[in-house]
Amino acid sequence: MRRQFSSDGDEDLGFATIQYVLGVALSLVLLVLIANLLVDVYARGAVRDALDEGVRASVPIDAPVSACEQRAHDVLSDLVRAPVAAVDLRCRRDGARVVADARVSMRSWLPLLVPDWRMNLHAAALSEG
Repeated sequence: MRRQFSSDGDEDLGFATIQYVLGVALSLVLLVLIANLLVDVYARGAVRDALDEGVRASVPIDAPVSACEQRAHDVLSDLVRAPVAAVDLRCRRDGARVVADARVSMRSWLPLLVPDWRMNLHAAALSEG
């Protein structure tokens, strides 16, 4: 710890320590926010990949719509766990297309600073035939 003396000879002890602690705390909060953003971006990409895999599984004309949901859930279970993202996934046929929609909610690690991230993702593919 550094000693600082004022002009009248009194010691001002501990001032540099408080600045250091606050600087380190702010740096750690920033690090956690960046890590949270990276995890959320990864989870978003994983859900998009799962939707794409799901609609591809239902592209054959004789494939049921449930094949889309099953494949998407299988991909999600391999890539994203429940604490990272809550995903509500639905597949349907819309004419000649297979459509998959997902509502995704990702919890913030610091909810007082950053709100939860919610999004709706969509994927579609033309059926064979």
